[in-house]
Amino acid sequence: MNILFLYISLPHLSQNGVFVDLIKEFDKQGHNVKVVTPARKGDSVGLSKEAGIDVIRFKTDQLTNNTSNIQKGIAYIKLIYQFPKAVFDFFRKVKFDLIIAISIPTEMGLIIKRLKKYYNAKAYLMLCEYIWQDSVSLGFFKEKSIICRYYKWLEAFMIRTVDFIGSPSQGNINFTLHYYPWAVEKNIHILHYSKFPVQIKLAYNTIRQKYNLNNNFVAIYGGNMSIAQKAENIINLAEACQEYKDIIFLLLGRGQEVDFCKNEAKIRGVTNIIFIDFLPREEYYELLSVCDVGLISLNEKLAIPNIPSKTLDYFNLGVPVVASIDRVTDYGQYLEQAEAGLWSYAGDITSFKENLLKLYNSPELRKRMSEKGMEFYNKYMIPAYGYQTIIEHISL
Repeated sequence: MNILFLYISLPHLSQNGVFVDLIKEFDKQGHNVKVVTPARKGDSVGLSKEAGIDVIRFKTDQLTNNTSNIQKGIAYIKLIYQFPKAVFDFFRKVKFDLIIAISIPTEMGLIIKRLKKYYNAKAYLMLCEYIWQDSVSLGFFKEKSIICRYYKWLEAFMIRTVDFIGSPSQGNINFTLHYYPWAVEKNIHILHYSKFPVQIKLAYNTIRQKYNLNNNFVAIYGGNMSIAQKAENIINLAEACQEYKDIIFLLLGRGQEVDFCKNEAKIRGVTNIIFIDFLPREEYYELLSVCDVGLISLNEKLAIPNIPSKTLDYFNLGVPVVASIDRVTDYGQYLEQAEAGLWSYAGDITSFKENLLKLYNSPELRKRMSEKGMEFYNKYMIPAYGYQTIIEHISL
C-alpha cells in the first residue's frame, strides 16, 4: 500500500519514538511510506530521506510547549492549509491508499477530509487526545463559549471523516462512544502505544556509579511537566518521604510547571529531589533502567481518560509504576491488567506514599512487577503488534 502519515510533531526518523517506530514498522513490512510533519526547531525544510523514508518537513508557526495557547490555536488553524499544500507540492502524483494521522490538532479532520477526497483514500485516526473536554476541565475556556463550540464541531467532524479509529485503552473507546455513539461504525478498537525495545549496553552498577546513585532507592519522573501532569503531586510525595534518607526523587523534563515545582521544593525545604533539565535519549534510558520506580502524575481535574505514553519506557525497561491519577482515566485498570504498578487518586498523598513504600519495602514485589511490565510490553507494545492491529482492522 501507499501510506501517508500525518503528524503534528515528529523526531527525526533515525531516532526512536512512539509514532516514529510505527512508521518504520510499516516501511519494514514493505509498504510505500510517506510522512508529512511541521518542521521543528533545527529541522531542515522540504523533502528528505530519514531512515530511508520520504519525509516532508514544512515551515509553520511555533508549536512548542513554551508557546502561548492563543499562538498555538492560530498556528493550528494555519495547518489546515499548510498540511495539504506540503502534500500536494511533493506527493501530488502518489496514489495513496491509506492516510494515518494522530488526533492532534483537532483541525486534523479538515486536513484529512481534503486529502481523502483528492486521493480517494481511506483514513485511520489514532485518537488519544480530546481538546475541548480537557480545556474545559482545566479552566482554559467554558463549555458554552464560542471557542468550545468550535472545538466540539471540529472533534465531531474529525471522527466522522475517518474510516477507522484506534485508541490506547478501553476507557478511551468508552469515552468516545459516550459523546459519539455513531463512532462504533468506525471499527473503533484498542491500539496500544508502541516503540522498539531499548537496549542498555552498560552494566547496572556501572550506570549507578555514573549517576552517583549509590544504594539509594530511586523514584524517577521523566517527561513533560505541564498543568495536565500536575507535577506538584510528586513534590508532595517527596516532602512526605523526607524521613527516608535513602529515597531520592529524580524529575527529568521540561514544561510550564518546572519553575513552579523548583520554587515549591525550595520554599518547603524538600531536599530529596533532583531536577534534571535534559539528558540525551540514550543517557535517559540508561538512567531509567537503574531506577526502582517510575512515577506517573495526572491532574485530578482532567476530564478525559489519559494513558501516559511514558508507560512504554517504564514497562520496556522493567521499572514498576507508582501512579497518582484522576478519576476519569482507566490507567489504574491498565496497570492492574499488566500487574506492573500501583495507583491512587490524585490528592490522596497518603495512598501515594503507601504505594511507594510497598515497593520500597519489598524487592520481591518490585521484581515481580518489573517482569510483568516487560511481559506486557513484549506482548502488546512492540511496533509489530501495533502494525498488525491496524492491518487487521482496516478493510480497503
